[in-house]
Order: sequence, then C-alpha cells, then structure tokens
Amino acid sequence: MDNKTIEATLLEIARTLELKGENPFKVRAYENAARAVASLEEDVATLIREERLKHIPGIGASIREKLLELCGTGQLAYLEELRAGIPAGVFDLMKVQGMGPKKTKAVWELLGVTSLEELEKACRDDRVAHLKGFGKKTQDKILSGLALLARTRDRVLRAEALPQARRLADALAAVEGVERVEVAGSLRRGRETVRDVDILVACPKAEPVMEAFVAHEDVADVIARGPTKTSVHVHSGLQVDVRVVPPESFACALAYFTGSKEFNVHLRQLALDQGFTLNEYSLRPLDGTPAPALATEAELFGKLGLAYVEPELRENTGEVDAARAGTLPTLVEPGDIAGVLHVHTTWSDGVGSVADMVEEAARLGYGYVGISDHSQAARYANGLSPERLRAQREEVEAARAAHPGLVVLHGVECDILSDGALDLPDDCLAELDFVIASVHTELGMDRDRMTARLVRAVSHPLVRVLGHPLGRRLLERESSQFDWEPVLEAAGHNGVAIEVNGQPQRLDADWIHIRRIRARGVKLCINPDAHAPGTLDDARRHALVEARRGWASRDDVVNSLPADRFVSEFLRRQAAPARPARARR
Repeated sequence: MDNKTIEATLLEIARTLELKGENPFKVRAYENAARAVASLEEDVATLIREERLKHIPGIGASIREKLLELCGTGQLAYLEELRAGIPAGVFDLMKVQGMGPKKTKAVWELLGVTSLEELEKACRDDRVAHLKGFGKKTQDKILSGLALLARTRDRVLRAEALPQARRLADALAAVEGVERVEVAGSLRRGRETVRDVDILVACPKAEPVMEAFVAHEDVADVIARGPTKTSVHVHSGLQVDVRVVPPESFACALAYFTGSKEFNVHLRQLALDQGFTLNEYSLRPLDGTPAPALATEAELFGKLGLAYVEPELRENTGEVDAARAGTLPTLVEPGDIAGVLHVHTTWSDGVGSVADMVEEAARLGYGYVGISDHSQAARYANGLSPERLRAQREEVEAARAAHPGLVVLHGVECDILSDGALDLPDDCLAELDFVIASVHTELGMDRDRMTARLVRAVSHPLVRVLGHPLGRRLLERESSQFDWEPVLEAAGHNGVAIEVNGQPQRLDADWIHIRRIRARGVKLCINPDAHAPGTLDDARRHALVEARRGWASRDDVVNSLPADRFVSEFLRRQAAPARPARARR
C-alpha cells in the first residue's frame, strides 16, 4: 500500500471522527499522522519491515498499530467501524467549501442529504438557508463550493502528480534504446494542478517503450494504445500519456508538448515570420531546404532568434518578446535559497520537535531557519499564548547550541484578527526575531474590510512577512478578495515581504500576483510552511516553482540573502512610521 493511500485513510478517519463529534485532540492526532506520512521519503511498508516506524515523529503507538494492520491486510477494522451507519455520499459533502463536519452532519440528519446532487437541490430549494446556524449567506457559499468542486474534480495537485510521473519516466529511461525521457505538458511548466501527465520519449523504436509502459506496476488500466502514443490510468486515477518520437524530433516535440497552447501559437507564428514552419516534428524551411538538426530546445529557440525560455514562463504573457529582446530575468534557483522561515513544531500543529526541524534544516544545508508556530487564536492548531511562546525559547536556545553553524531564529505565525490587529501583545512580539502575520479566519470577509485588515497588519512595525496572502486551498477553497495595491503600498513602505508559501495546496502568493508584487518592488519570502521534517524543503520543491512562474529572480527574494545580511538588513530593519490606509473612493 502506497503512502498516498495511507495518508488518505488517516485523513478519512480524522474527518469521520469530526463528523461523530469526537475529541478534537484525537482528530488532530490522525491529522498529524497523515501529515507525517505525507512528508516521508520512504514507503511506510519499508519502515514497518525494517522496524523503523516507531521513530517517525507524529505517529504514536495506537496509530502505529493501525498502520501495521492496514499495510499487512489492506483493510482497517477501526475505519470500517467508524463508517458504519454513515452513507458513503456523506463524505463527499465534506469536500465542498463551507461544509465542515458540523454542517455536513446537520444537512444529513435534518434534511436527509447524502449526495452532492441532493445538497445542490436542497440549496436551490432554499431549504439549507432555513437550518439553524446556516442562513442565506452560508447557502450561497455552499453553492459556490459545489461549483468549485465541479470545476476541479478531475484535477490533481502538481505535488501529487510529479512523483508518479518521475517514477514512470525513470522506468522508461531504462528501456533499451531509449535516448531521452522528459516529463512534458503543464506539469513541466509547473502548473499548480494538472488534469493529466505527458511523458515524451526519444527512441528509434516505440514498441519496446509501449510494452514496458503498459506492464508497469503503477498502471491500473489502458485507455488507448497506438504505435507512438499510449494513454493509461495509474492506480491513483491520474491519466498518463506517453509519446515516442525519433531522437532527431525530440527538441521540437518537447517544446510542442510542453506548451502552453498559446505559447506554441506564438512560436509557430514567429517561425513563419522567419521563413520556417514549426510543428512537433521539426523546424522546416519554407524554401524546401533540409531542416536544421536541433539537439535541444535551446538550439530551437536560438534558430528563431530567441534566448532560451524556461518552461515555467511559457504561458504567452510576454516571455517571447522578452526572449527576443534579451530581457528575460535570470530566474531564482534552488541554490539561491539561503534559509527559510515559517516552520511549525509539536508546540502547535507540527509533528516534529524544535530539535527535529532544526536538525533537518542543517541536513538540507540551510544557513538559517525560523521556528514560527501558530499564535493563541489558532485554537484548532494548539496555538501558543505569550507564556507558552516564552517557554518555547528554551528549546530554541538548545537547538542553537546543538547547531552552532546554523542561525536558529525564534518567531511566530501570528493571526491577523478581523480588524487587522495582531493576536499577541507587542511586548511579546518584540521579544522575537521575526513575525509572520497571516489570516486564518473569516477568509470570506468582504473586499473593503479584508483590504483594510491586511493594510493594518503589514503596517505593524514588528511584522516582517505577510503569510499566504490569498488564503486559498487549491481544489478546496477560493482565494480571499482584497485590493492588492494598498496592501503592496503598505508592505513596501514598511519593508514587509510577501510570502510564497510552499505547502502544495497553497502555493500562495500565486504566480500572477508574484509578477505584480515584483513590479511594485516588494520582496518575496520563499517559505515551506513546514509541519514535519520531510516538508521543510517544500520551499525549494514547490514555492520556488511558483516564484519562477512569476518571473522572480534571486534579487526579488529576501531569503536569498546570507544569514548575516538577512538578520541585519531584513529582520532588524526599522520600519518607517506606518501610513494610514487610503480611503477608498
């Protein structure tokens, strides 16, 4: 049984316990265990076989026993007991934005709703609005959530699709005669979610590649098979398409199948303007002379008078003109990230101790790491009061002593309250090395109030980073609505960086707004939002890709600074007196 299935099982237990009104600490234990499994770089089955599962933070003895049963039999009696009496469709209701366990239980028990279709009808009939604790506004929000679910149902997160694609690509690369294999399509461009995966193979003979592909253990069923293209579903349900092209066509094919469609159209028109016809097989002169040999995409772009366009930029948003003019930015690279903030521990809702997280940061080669657990308003995440935050400092000091070559910073992810005030008193915040200010509640607040809320928060002289500003959860929750201009004006005036959050379901700020942030001269802070040791490098794995899609260079990223300059120039910057928010006309 793979880790993704185990994670999903643990999360289902957590949601079912919530649905039944069980102890929230018990719910959190299963959520933490799911997070721990998601962060593992090894299969749970391997850890069990080698008797190493007991050493994984976040997985206690009781859950460990259940994992032994689940991996050993493929079944879990405890989950079957929990499911008893609950119609299967009820669990689908909890996938809808605005439908937590309490609301799901209410519409199920009071209205008899047990499917998404029945939920939509109950909303259309205005029955949901009349339930106690709901109302018209909540009903409209549920309808919006149903529409979001319908739009995204066949999509998966990039972070989920990429490991599956790489596993298959690696297997195909080992087939005799294969010269090159690349993951293409929207996944190569770094899109946050994808519908399917494209894998391109350069090989003189397609048949051995196709045989190896359909025989791979990850393949669940074959959708269609042809001489040069085969489509399958893997066991997760994701569609994967493999195309085989002659090696001499690989450069043109890789550019074509990476896309985007709009980028390809622009490239083909540019080729025509220069006397060529471009397709997935070749760049061919219109005068009938032989097609030039092209070994790489860079050679293809060069033949068209362009600098190489990185895959993340190929969305036809100005990159072709910039490549022609030689004004493309040098995009930020993994090695540019010198350190990270936004790291949670077992003090709040993380599954690694301070020592665990700092040790992992040292192993990854970072120069600094910032511990930043939730503040007290985040009761659901066991947020820290001023007293607990001060008590945590002892563990931070111990971690500093254990890793003298690593700068260990003590901060907090402080909730931005509904009026824009911070969740902890200034005297407490002033004792810390940094403050990340984030919104976690009332995410659907109206635009004007949310704008004023964020402006006030980033105008606080102790705030250094605005965390996940959009508040979105990909495939689950839409972004909050606010006006970016006054927020960026206040952030720029007060030297506050905007976070690019590396949690795969956040990737927030997104690439479109990153371009806007950069244009205003406001810095980015590329962070992991780590809740387990295995997710601490999500800054470089995931947030970095979103930053690159937003044309970010090293100079745009504040945590590309080495530790001494990061502390002296960014963390200790004395903000100018805050400007009041501009009145809206």
